[in-house]
Amino acid sequence: MSEQQLREIKGVWCKFNNQNRMSTVTLDEIRICCIKRGVDVFKIEECLFGFNLSIPAIKITVANDLTALLPRQKLFDIQIYKNNILPFKKEEEFWHKVDWFPPVFMNMEMINEGFKVTNLKIGYQDYFNKTQLQERFTEFFPTVYNLSNIIPITIQTLPKSISISKHVPVIRESILAFYSGMRVTSVASLIPIIEDILDSIIEDANEDLNLKGKVQRCIARARENITSDHILGADWIPDEYIKLDVLKVMNERIRIIELIGDWLINSFYENTNNYQNSSGFNRHFFAHAKSEIWQNPSNFFRAMGLIQALAFVECFAMKRSKISIFVPIPDQKTKSFHIEVLACLNSQHIKNIFLQQMQINNNLPFNVIASDDGWLRKAALLSSQMNDDIVKRLRNTGWQCHSFSEPEKEGEFITIQAFKNGENIKIALLYCCDTCNKIYKELEKTCDYILYLGPPYKQSSYAQGVQKHVGPLNAWLVPN
Repeated sequence: MSEQQLREIKGVWCKFNNQNRMSTVTLDEIRICCIKRGVDVFKIEECLFGFNLSIPAIKITVANDLTALLPRQKLFDIQIYKNNILPFKKEEEFWHKVDWFPPVFMNMEMINEGFKVTNLKIGYQDYFNKTQLQERFTEFFPTVYNLSNIIPITIQTLPKSISISKHVPVIRESILAFYSGMRVTSVASLIPIIEDILDSIIEDANEDLNLKGKVQRCIARARENITSDHILGADWIPDEYIKLDVLKVMNERIRIIELIGDWLINSFYENTNNYQNSSGFNRHFFAHAKSEIWQNPSNFFRAMGLIQALAFVECFAMKRSKISIFVPIPDQKTKSFHIEVLACLNSQHIKNIFLQQMQINNNLPFNVIASDDGWLRKAALLSSQMNDDIVKRLRNTGWQCHSFSEPEKEGEFITIQAFKNGENIKIALLYCCDTCNKIYKELEKTCDYILYLGPPYKQSSYAQGVQKHVGPLNAWLVPN
């Protein structure tokens, strides 16, 4: 639109708006006013613009098929807009404090299930500090980014993405790795993908942008395209209707992409010296190995959610994108991959049981990996052996069991006490014979019997100097 045309159209708008007549002015009055100002009107019509809320306007088409929108309502005459300003500010504040953004590719029912699990709602940021909110919000991620979400999006939606499709094989493999027990490896394989996705979205940018600059460029492109759709592709509309703060209230898509962009800039790409969130899901912590905080298992779900969010940004930032923002109906490929993931879970369970028994029987150590130090399985076995074997033996010989302890990670043991005929005994069960002498000596102070799983292995060395009974569980005879 030429400077002259723009000036005259603005003049028409200002005239009727200042007279408070935009709500009642007729199309003929607008046409006549334009003609008097030297503007050739090719077409003039009533229309509705906006996304979540439709606003009546007059659409004027001038030479070269250029258009202008003259809204019939002033912003603060729109009651819904006024009513939503504060709630949406509260929503924005909530997402900033929990260190995330609204999930995409899912309905509100799924998101509300996540809120239900965490016992949080938008507005609770007024009652809990940032650390408390983020700790409680951790369970939100595996709840909403569950298999029913990540599998169909990965298998059916992401392959259609211009910026993500080439990474889909790695994403699929990371999912299989996570559900096979390699949780940290799966997170490590996903984080480097993010920067390449941003580069792909800003494909024609020649500037040497830094990471935050790339985010800003992506979000700006998406915002421009959503805004264009919001105003029906018009070449001009009064500035107050397309201010960012106004658009965030009037258009849910703008609100979501801005929250995604804010999170990327202020959390994922934040300098480690300024990073103050509990999840550790930060590119620099990962890239520079300054801390192991990024290895948080819940960061797998964050990574999947972030990739989905970038697919959502692509929908609007790249006009040739073929991604649909709607959740796909699962097809045969999705069902097949779901079975593959379940097979990983089942085989992981079988492998763990077999491996644990082999290690115990052969006095072999557990090899710690980043995702698993083995303690949960050891604790579970100690508890089950105590309950299913020792307690039964004691009970069957008339002992009254009491003072059941929890498995102790330091030393890898569990204890129980039993009473009979005025006598009290205490039994300790070690995970294996080759436990350091210090633990044996410490248990000797309070226990009458020190037992261990598996066969003896250099017992005289490990239990050197211990006077109390030490031996394998299978060989123990309950005292009368």
